[in-house]
Amino acid sequence: MALVRREEHEELVREAGAHEVATGEDAGNSKAFGPYDLILESVGGKVLGSTLEMLAPDGLCVSFGASGEAETTFDVRSFFLTGGARLYGFIIFHEVLVHPASDGLARLLTLVGEERLKPHISVQAPWEEIGDVARQLLDRGYTGKAVLKVGG
Repeated sequence: MALVRREEHEELVREAGAHEVATGEDAGNSKAFGPYDLILESVGGKVLGSTLEMLAPDGLCVSFGASGEAETTFDVRSFFLTGGARLYGFIIFHEVLVHPASDGLARLLTLVGEERLKPHISVQAPWEEIGDVARQLLDRGYTGKAVLKVGG
C-alpha cells in the first residue's frame, strides 16, 4: 500500500510494486487498507501522527523525514494500547556507524543488476546544472531521482 499526495503519481508507485494506492495530503485515505506491520513515513506532522494509529500489534513505523511538518501530535493511549508498536527514527548518518555504506550500496547494485530494483530517474543533467536541479527538487518539480553527469 502506498500513499501519494497527487493522483498523477499513482502509476509510479504501482510500477514500484504497490498493490493499493491512497491519494491525499493526509493519511486518512490509507486507514481502510490497514492495520500495517510496517510504515515508512517521511512527511511528519499530522501524517505521522495519524499513521501511528494504523499500526498493527508489534508494528513498526520508520520515520525518515519531515517534508511536511517537523512537529507531530498523536494519541499516546491509542499507540501504547496497540501493543508492541514502535517508532524508529532513521537517519543514514547513524546507520553507517552500525553497517558500512558499502554494504548497502553493494546490495543496491546487485538488485539493480538483477533488475529486481529499477530506480526511477526523472532528471539527467551535467553536474554544472546542480543549482537548477536542486531548485527543481526543492520545488517538487520531479518525483524520481536526479543523475548529475561528470565529464562527457
